[in-house]
Amino acid sequence: MAYEYSSSSQRLDVPNPLRTENMFLFAAAAIVLTAAIFVLMLSRDAMTAGDGAWSLVPLAVGVTLLIRALLLSARGLGQLRFYFGRGRPAGLATELNADQVGISDAGSDLRETLRQNALTYAEPHGALNGLLFSWIPDLIFAPAPIQQVTQRQFHTALALLATVLSWVVSMIALSDPKASAWSGLFYFLFAAGLLIRPLDAGVDSRANVGMHWLIALVLLAMFGPVLIPSISASLPDITWLRLNLQAGILMASALLAVGLFFIALIQQLNAPPPTTMAREQLALSFNAHPKQLLDELDRLLQSNWSEQIPNRRYAFEEPQVGSGTGSFRAELIEETQPLPRNDLPVYDLAGSLASPRYRWLVWLDVVALLLTVGGALAWVAFAREFDPAGVAQDALLWASLAVALLVVARFCFSAAHVLWQRFDFLSEIIWVEMSGNYQAADFEFGAQFTDRVKSKRQVINIETMTLRVWVAQLQTVTFGKQTPRWLIGMRGLGDKARLYGSHLADFASAQSIIVAPTAAADVQKVAALGAMNKLAQNASGAASLPAPLTVALAAAGVGRFCHSCGAGNEKDARFCGQCGTGLEDGPYVER
Repeated sequence: MAYEYSSSSQRLDVPNPLRTENMFLFAAAAIVLTAAIFVLMLSRDAMTAGDGAWSLVPLAVGVTLLIRALLLSARGLGQLRFYFGRGRPAGLATELNADQVGISDAGSDLRETLRQNALTYAEPHGALNGLLFSWIPDLIFAPAPIQQVTQRQFHTALALLATVLSWVVSMIALSDPKASAWSGLFYFLFAAGLLIRPLDAGVDSRANVGMHWLIALVLLAMFGPVLIPSISASLPDITWLRLNLQAGILMASALLAVGLFFIALIQQLNAPPPTTMAREQLALSFNAHPKQLLDELDRLLQSNWSEQIPNRRYAFEEPQVGSGTGSFRAELIEETQPLPRNDLPVYDLAGSLASPRYRWLVWLDVVALLLTVGGALAWVAFAREFDPAGVAQDALLWASLAVALLVVARFCFSAAHVLWQRFDFLSEIIWVEMSGNYQAADFEFGAQFTDRVKSKRQVINIETMTLRVWVAQLQTVTFGKQTPRWLIGMRGLGDKARLYGSHLADFASAQSIIVAPTAAADVQKVAALGAMNKLAQNASGAASLPAPLTVALAAAGVGRFCHSCGAGNEKDARFCGQCGTGLEDGPYVER
């Protein structure tokens, strides 16, 4: 989508809602980059000291941190500009071009929503989702992406709680160092997987943690202390790798992040939205093609375009009218360009902290930044403690701690990003329906024997056509530029519905059925034809012509005309038959 500028549509240059998040992303990138440079310098010193292949371990860590810093910077740089051009945000249904007719399946759903004056929400399925929606009742009114992310986070929180319970039982019951080491490795990897999996699933995917997961985790908590020693007996000894503490830190920080996310989510939920739709219904009788009303409606809507941006057309059906009698139907659904709300907050750090909707998102990013600092310092400590000739237990302790902290930091950034991307819009939707019966007939104006000028045309007579006009203001929300737009509320605009209805009614009643010349050239030609009609009448003695016209006809050698009364006479007449004036004395003689 190209950047478009128009001096009449500056409201599309909206404030960037990711401004505060970018600050934390750049800060995290700077911290990780500093740690990467320090670790790379330690790796260079190890190569200089002749550590051989072991020097590649801190080198790999430094390169990984450098890549992470570049990814954080790229993400922030890509979000510096936030612009909605023409065609954005996405339409509520498939949009039609100006020459297209029909309606899509999504357009039919939208039309039914307008007709029913009600919004449809997906019913939560499953015992866990039932518990979630009973705990947060207003979540049912949230857009589908928010519901899906919330369900996934709720399932993750339940899984983490069950894992923590199982981990606590294993820590108390297991006394064998070998079994305890394998237990720590299992819980560390399992908890990290719980945090990474929802992030990779995408915003629009559904959560798939169900009762079977919780049952498995509860059984593991009960029977894990018995099964792990029997399994670990046949496994290698990894007592040098103790990850129980790191697993506990990972799960505790993850629960903190999920808790902050739910607090931020509750602040963003709306009360039950308005769902009203204004409707104006009229019965019209007129003599004209019903498509003329659609043409007039199109002109009226164009004069009310938002910021001079064309409306989005979701449905269009032309009235089909033929000869004889029959029925017809016509329809038009258009939405004005969605524009940002006027009550948007200031998206800098101070404005976000002052806004209840974004305050807890700031704290979630603060936790992510602190965990990033801890993870970067842990990797630096790993590089300093790493000694191929000595005991690597302390170095592994720092490495596992760094992985745990950075995984949770990434989880916090991703969870907050979903809510930072929210942007609210307002627009108007107009839906016009016409249906009725028609009868085609020939209409002729003018007396058959006395009028020489007559008017004739084919007329379409419409009796008691039903005209319905629906108008509402829509409240919609997006979670990113390329994501679908979700309808979260609509408020009927009765004044505009009456305005459109009365305008179309006045236009229909003002249609003329008589064909008459209107152009200046037509008027001149009609005057000339009238003069010729008088000439024909004068030739038979019924009337006389105006003096200027007799001059022109006499000059053309048509006959002898009286200069006094303008009456026509025979070519050899010497006196006017009407007034007795001598024709040889006048200037109008045959040439």
